[in-house]
Amino acid sequence: MATAVSAPGKVLLAGGYTVLDPACRGLVLALSARIHCVASPSLPSPSSPTAGRITVRSPQFQDAVWEYQVSPSDIDGAGVSVVQTNDGDGNPFVLTTLKYVLSYLSLPTPPSTTLTILADNPYYSQPPPPIPRFNNLPFPIKSAYKTGLGSSAALVTSLTSCLLLHFSPEHDKINNNKDGEEGGGEGLEKHILHNLAQTSHCAAQGKVGSGFDVAAATYGSCIYRRFPPSLLSTIPDPTTSPEFTKSLKNVINQRWETMECDPITLPEQIGLLMGDVQCGSSTPGMVKTVLNWRSNGGEEAEEVWKGLNSKNEALIAVIQGINNNSTDNNTSEKEEDESLTSHIHQIRATIRHLSAQTSVPIEPPTQTALLDSATALPGVIGGVVPGAGGYDAVCFLYRKNDGVEADLRRFLGEWKVENGVVKVLELGMEGGEGVRVEDVKGYADVKGYFEGVVEL
Repeated sequence: MATAVSAPGKVLLAGGYTVLDPACRGLVLALSARIHCVASPSLPSPSSPTAGRITVRSPQFQDAVWEYQVSPSDIDGAGVSVVQTNDGDGNPFVLTTLKYVLSYLSLPTPPSTTLTILADNPYYSQPPPPIPRFNNLPFPIKSAYKTGLGSSAALVTSLTSCLLLHFSPEHDKINNNKDGEEGGGEGLEKHILHNLAQTSHCAAQGKVGSGFDVAAATYGSCIYRRFPPSLLSTIPDPTTSPEFTKSLKNVINQRWETMECDPITLPEQIGLLMGDVQCGSSTPGMVKTVLNWRSNGGEEAEEVWKGLNSKNEALIAVIQGINNNSTDNNTSEKEEDESLTSHIHQIRATIRHLSAQTSVPIEPPTQTALLDSATALPGVIGGVVPGAGGYDAVCFLYRKNDGVEADLRRFLGEWKVENGVVKVLELGMEGGEGVRVEDVKGYADVKGYFEGVVEL
């Protein structure tokens, strides 16, 4: 039988840079744009052995097929060996996830399996509409322009969950309770999915990131405080250490107590709209520069950092307050919007100061002009350059009153940027569902992507 799983993308509305600090929290919203993984038994191949043959394919792109042979490691306890057997560029996120998940499962010779990856259209810049669901793009995946929704985190989370479910026949669902206190132990617990996806993602990146993107992909929209980076340092080299599998299982099975992932949603009367600016930024270089500035900036840098964190916390508190008072009539829509607008402006002012101090274009002047002009529209509460900032995307909050969204869409479609106009991404905010099991028949409208792989 086939197994299908999807995981959402993210937008970090507040907490860019500071979310790397375990003393700070960020507000991350899960998005309706998802990355899907469908696992199915492979057809026999005369050129490859049946056992241990894993094929991963991303049929929306050219030449996006990776063949792997899985086998026992030469070193006992060092996990499984995963080797790409076909020519072409490798995919470190796929390879690392396979190695970590199959090592965790102690499955050195899995049944021959095909994994099909599909990405919802908003993850990549697209041609003008109309376009089909899971649009086919006529170039290799490395040439696709990403819109900054956390594609690698959603990929690793959906792939991890799909593999765990597919190779654990005793489980056919995911236990949606974060703390595992309900559900009678039935289903794979989300903390296992999260910990394994987080560990695989960090290993594939070659560094330990903040992890908010994997947390949102797993749990959905949340207020996030990162896990201790030292937690993953206890896992040794998977290629040489006989302690790898033991250490990996120990880290994955424990609860990461100091990490926080508290559910939150936007108030139901407030909408989210994102635009693709299509210019791009080098996020890793920007983050490195900002962190170096903080390390060497003394008291002044620390004051800016703490000030930004306090403003982020204030915005989170306002959103929580509106949610908690949604049934009261003490606060008018105007007062709610003005409060949110004020807090967003304060965050942006501090971000611009940080940009000036570090010479990192977190909110570049062109983005400032766009955000200010859009926020002046009636019903538009405020906008930010989310996450690490730069030129990737913009995100707006607006009041769900008649005509507001249409006016904002029209405005963005007329706003000139380097590569044309700002393209609205067809997505919205999701709540606290996060990673979920899908019905394989739900992909029947893109049947061609599965020909010779699985019947839909």
